[in-house]
Formats: sequence, structure tokens, C-alpha cells
Amino acid sequence: MSEKDNNDVFKALSSETRRKILAVLSSGDCHVAGLARRLKISVPVASKHVKLLEECGLVKRRKYGRTHIISLDKDPSEKMGEAFFDTHSVTVKTGSTVLDVLRKVSAVEIKHVGDHELVASIGGKEGFYIYEIDSVMPDKSISEMHVESDVVIRWKRLVPVTEKEIRVEVTE
Repeated sequence: MSEKDNNDVFKALSSETRRKILAVLSSGDCHVAGLARRLKISVPVASKHVKLLEECGLVKRRKYGRTHIISLDKDPSEKMGEAFFDTHSVTVKTGSTVLDVLRKVSAVEIKHVGDHELVASIGGKEGFYIYEIDSVMPDKSISEMHVESDVVIRWKRLVPVTEKEIRVEVTE
């Protein structure tokens, strides 16, 4: 992601109206007129805000005649996080495993757990890590997944985030 792309995302999120649009869309798709009605703004104003969110990759639009249905394209927190991740380029031979790729990147610690090798930390940040290849989560371990063409591998540290709190009262 370029610095301009980063700035566009943060600019988009600087508007309270655009943050409200994202909050509405987090509970489901909506057409532009519906967004305008829910936020008590005009349709042209809603369209202007949606266009800016669309340009920076936070929302996407599907057209059905004159009706435009808007949905989240990426979780805004994920999109913002992209501004801060580390990018490396490596060259490997066809058929190399993801593990072989990792061995070419400094500051990656790999641990052996039973028969498997797992990423234990990246840049000193310990945690549980998953990976995606070209935005798809593979069903193979890093030592079983082979790279056959140019790809982008993204490592994501699973960070516990409270999504919901449930208070339980137990009675006899």
C-alpha cells in the first residue's frame, strides 16, 4: 500500500459522516438512498461520501439499474492496519515451501510443535499467526504449502479483540 493510499484511508476515516456510513454498513448492505435516510443527509451528500470510501477501498458498489447497493469491502480496522505492516521481497525457486520463504526473512522465529513448524514470533512479537496467499487462507501448513508462481504472502497475528460481552447470571 502506497503512502497516498494510506493517506486516503485516514482522510476517509476522519469524517464522522463516513464513519457513520461504515457503522451502518457493518450490519449489512444498504442502498445510497437508504444510507441518506438513516443518516438524515441528502442523497447527493451520501453519494459523495460513499464515492470517497469507495476510492480508498473501504466500500464497494453494485449497480442494479439506477439503484446502487453499497457494502463494506474491507473491515476499516484491517485497512488501517495495512498502513503499518512490514513489507519484504524475496526470491525462491518454483516448488519452494512457505517455510522456505520465511527462512529468507529476518526476525521470524519458527518453533517445532510435534510434527509441525509454526511461526512463533515476527519482529519479536509473539503470538498466534496465520497466513494468506493472495488473500486466500490455505488449508496446508507452512511446510506443506508450495509456491509455484509469484504470490503475496501475508502474515496475520491473531490479536484478541472483544467483539461481544455476555453477562451470565446463574440461578438454582
